[in-house]
Amino acid sequence: MSSKIYVQHSLKEYNQVMTLNKLGLRPIQIYCYLSEIGMGIKYNTLYDWINYNKKPFQEKIISKIPEESKLLTKEKAYILGVLCGDGYIRIHKSGTGFLVGLDVCDEDFADEFRRCLYQVYQLFPSKKIRTPKFTNFTSNPKPRYCINLTSKLVVFDLLRYSKSFKTKEWTVPDEIVSSNLDIKSAFLRGLFDSEGAISLRKSSGAYLSVCSGKVDSLLIVKEILKNDFDIDLKALYPQKDFIRLKSARYKHIKNFSDKIGFAIKRKNDTLKIAVSNFKIMSKTY
Repeated sequence: MSSKIYVQHSLKEYNQVMTLNKLGLRPIQIYCYLSEIGMGIKYNTLYDWINYNKKPFQEKIISKIPEESKLLTKEKAYILGVLCGDGYIRIHKSGTGFLVGLDVCDEDFADEFRRCLYQVYQLFPSKKIRTPKFTNFTSNPKPRYCINLTSKLVVFDLLRYSKSFKTKEWTVPDEIVSSNLDIKSAFLRGLFDSEGAISLRKSSGAYLSVCSGKVDSLLIVKEILKNDFDIDLKALYPQKDFIRLKSARYKHIKNFSDKIGFAIKRKNDTLKIAVSNFKIMSKTY
């Protein structure tokens, strides 16, 4: 693997940038000021320090990704599943900026996405914690965990599997459809972590569901669940351009728990309770 290293900046330079930021100066103002006093820090560098929690020691830019990163592993399948839901790929209209990211409330979800990106590409994504402001709609806003990886090669590699991962445009990659059960399970876990839910019913039992604005793609997911994992979710169409797959049957929820599950702890804990509640209910009758 070949690599190149941009100018390494000192911790002193980093601290000066962050001090000016705390004083209320915007990145462009900091850049102009530091340029005037002869401190050569690129605008993109100080912007990443301020907005993406990067540090000087992270300035190493690897120009190539490992050859084995082109293989479809469980970690990459999980990444693809997340991108079909909450994850995103952004390409700047100038064609010079390439970003893979995730912005969610569950830190363990963000950490798993980050871990998988590193495992596949050997590039360490940044992690930023963003605290939303109080609004009239919520008096206790949850912090957001933002994962970002800037890499043209990573973006191009992921777009080999789907031309787009936007809400109305994502597709189930052919490589996922023809892969083994471990790969399919990882892909579905990423999708359900993003768009799936498990909710307990007031009386007993639970509902397992997943929704999307891409109807035909989610119908393919429905077939994979049914044919490969014996999980038969009913398709509901509350709107013309929206679909939800749902089931309240023990068999399907138990199979999901055993064969796929969630990476998000709060969802997985609810899933375990749901399975247990079914068992208690069956003993009652």
